[in-house]
Amino acid sequence: MARPRVAFVGSGGAAKGVAHIGVLRAMQELDIEADICVGASAGAIAGAFYAQGYTPSQMIDWFRPFWKRGLEDPPLKARYFLGMPNQEQRRSRGYLTSGLLSIDRFERFVAEQLPTDDFRDLEKHLLVTAADVDGRGRVVFGRGYRDEVPISKAVAASSCLPMLFRPHRIGDRFYMDGEVVRTLSIDLAVEAGADVVIVSNVYRPHVGRAGGPSLVHQGGLAVARQSVNIILNEKEKRGIDLIHKMYPRIQVLVVSPDLGRFPFTSRMHSGAMLRRGYRDALRILAKAKRRGVFEAAPNVRTIGEA
Repeated sequence: MARPRVAFVGSGGAAKGVAHIGVLRAMQELDIEADICVGASAGAIAGAFYAQGYTPSQMIDWFRPFWKRGLEDPPLKARYFLGMPNQEQRRSRGYLTSGLLSIDRFERFVAEQLPTDDFRDLEKHLLVTAADVDGRGRVVFGRGYRDEVPISKAVAASSCLPMLFRPHRIGDRFYMDGEVVRTLSIDLAVEAGADVVIVSNVYRPHVGRAGGPSLVHQGGLAVARQSVNIILNEKEKRGIDLIHKMYPRIQVLVVSPDLGRFPFTSRMHSGAMLRRGYRDALRILAKAKRRGVFEAAPNVRTIGEA
């Protein structure tokens, strides 16, 4: 029996998305290769580079200090996300005030680093999701969907966190973060032929120790961060439950490390978040591999949680 088709599905999460690289590193060590990559925002970034042969080590290098970094691997600098408004945005007061920053500089970085900027040239099946600002719901970029759009543009559109980035224009439409519509698009992985879906979700809420101090004592930002984690984590659980009902033979392995106390926008904790993603993935995926999940087409869907 042929080995099952494996999909990697990554959530968003801004700086927390570094945990996705930890998951990919664990997959590499366990000799698990994804045939399908699906993602929004940070998950789209990780999936796009992985689908084109970038190794986890190369992606980890983006976050290392310059004295520990490989000479040929350009870092993913924070300034790439600090783009100035383009001409169209400056001409429209409304467009200019629709977000603080432009994603254009990051789009150029992605286009320069990817070996190909065309979905149709990829051996792996890459799917990137975004949300149409004007109410047309989830939009999917990739083979079988909108594959004429450059990968860099799709990833940039998917990464436009509302209010932080101005919506990204592709053709005559405007797009923002794909998670506005759906936290995880597991359904796309299943429709693309996945038998096993590895989910990397960074929105697990922080659970305090019994008798310990409440998050309320850390201020409004901590409470807001926990609220986002709770909302998006619940959306993820409902999505997985729906996949279970619709496709009972699909195996879903969920890696959701405890990143609840880490901020979404700070790179200072990159090392800790990467390690947590790696360790949780190694534990969950190694257990699944011992059960033979990756050796033959699965018959029963299983959920592994951190």
